[in-house]
Amino acid sequence: MARKILALLIVLVTAISLPCAAKMHGPTATQDRERVLDYTHSLEDHPLAKDSLQKRMWLTEWIVQVPDLTVNVCCKELQSLDEVNNTYSNQLRVQAMYSQAAFQLEHPDVKDSAAIQAAGLAGTLRAYRAIQRFDPSAKYPLLDNLISLERKGKLQNYVQHQSKCMMED
Repeated sequence: MARKILALLIVLVTAISLPCAAKMHGPTATQDRERVLDYTHSLEDHPLAKDSLQKRMWLTEWIVQVPDLTVNVCCKELQSLDEVNNTYSNQLRVQAMYSQAAFQLEHPDVKDSAAIQAAGLAGTLRAYRAIQRFDPSAKYPLLDNLISLERKGKLQNYVQHQSKCMMED
């Protein structure tokens, strides 16, 4: 049931956020920003926690409504996760969106779309490693490749040259 709700939530956010990058206007509350950071880092470290669905729902609603943040929700590379194993693919895919938002809040002066996308992917990779600690059978070759690139310091370079969905600068 929770998986169906999350899938519905993702479809809703994607539909509302079209085109790919949603641009909003105006400032957000400091308390909400702190909550975004707390929830995002919690989901990166504990993506399967009992309260993870509640946190994802709040974050998704916040991202849709936030007036001063641009989040790219269409990383085509992450769409392939469903083909490999759809058990955790939804959680991993939306984590990129949450981690992008958190990165932008933590680094408001960074406007480079590749850096923002790379930060989103890095958050997804943290969540993936946490899932693997819980379920060692969870394997996604794309994410394993991205972990290898991240270890070599080449994740942002990958995003700049290989990403199929970059935000407009």
